[in-house]
Parts: sequence; C-alpha cells; structure tokens
Amino acid sequence: MATAALDVESQLNLRRDSQAVVEFVTGRDGVVACDAVDRGLYWLVLRPANDVEENYWVRVAWERYPSAPPSVKFADAIGGRLDVTSAWPIIPGYRPGSFDICQPFTAEGFTIHAEWQQGPDRWPSTGNPFLWVTETLQRDLDNRCQGRSG
Repeated sequence: MATAALDVESQLNLRRDSQAVVEFVTGRDGVVACDAVDRGLYWLVLRPANDVEENYWVRVAWERYPSAPPSVKFADAIGGRLDVTSAWPIIPGYRPGSFDICQPFTAEGFTIHAEWQQGPDRWPSTGNPFLWVTETLQRDLDNRCQGRSG
C-alpha cells in the first residue's frame, strides 16, 4: 500500500532527519531502508536488546513530514506482508489482531484518539520526529516486549 505522493518539503525534511535514524538503528545492529519509489516509506529492522537474534521489520510510512505522525506497521520482511500477526511484538498498545499501534506516535493512534490532538500527547512536529518514533519503537522492544505474537 503506497502512501500519498510526498511533497518536496517533506522529502527534504525526511532526507535530513533520516541520517540520525540510520545512525541510531545501525548502532544497534539494525537496518534502515528507504523505498526506491515511495520516498515517504521507510523500512526498519529492529532488535530487542535482550534478544538480538530476533528481528522485527517495521514499515514507517509518512504522508507529511514532520507535521503529521506516520503509519507504523510490522511486516514479515522488508517489503513483506502487513497482515501477519506473528510479525508483531506483544507490547501494550500494539494490536496484532488489528494490525495497528494505538499509541501517540502513529497515524493509527491519532485516528482512534482525536483527543490526542491537544495536550501532552500532541504530535511533536519539531526536532526530529522520525528519530523520536524510532527511539520509541526501540525502547518499547527493549523494555515492554513480551515476545512475539502468535
């Protein structure tokens, strides 16, 4: 599923901010790949700190950057299927049965919780939101993951 065509400003902002994401992920033996056609689509390979043999393939799809949260899904491989529950970690707020993350760092979470548009859960459109999303995913895998969904 391709995202909407990414505007030039979003592409430039993503290109700038993605370097910090690459450094963060590769520093943890992970991988970052940008889709060759859809410049708003990134694939991350993340590993929980306590199980570095385990790979989670994460699809991060931006429609606007940095002003809106991305769609975040887990897949069975880079470019793989998004409808496989066993691709998902078991983490509170991550919903393998619904194939979404109900947390205030995803487009899916903001769709469900309109109240997050205001207050402490508001989307942080300054700084490096791509790095913040990536660090949040890694922190959840490191500290809140209870294994892989069945």
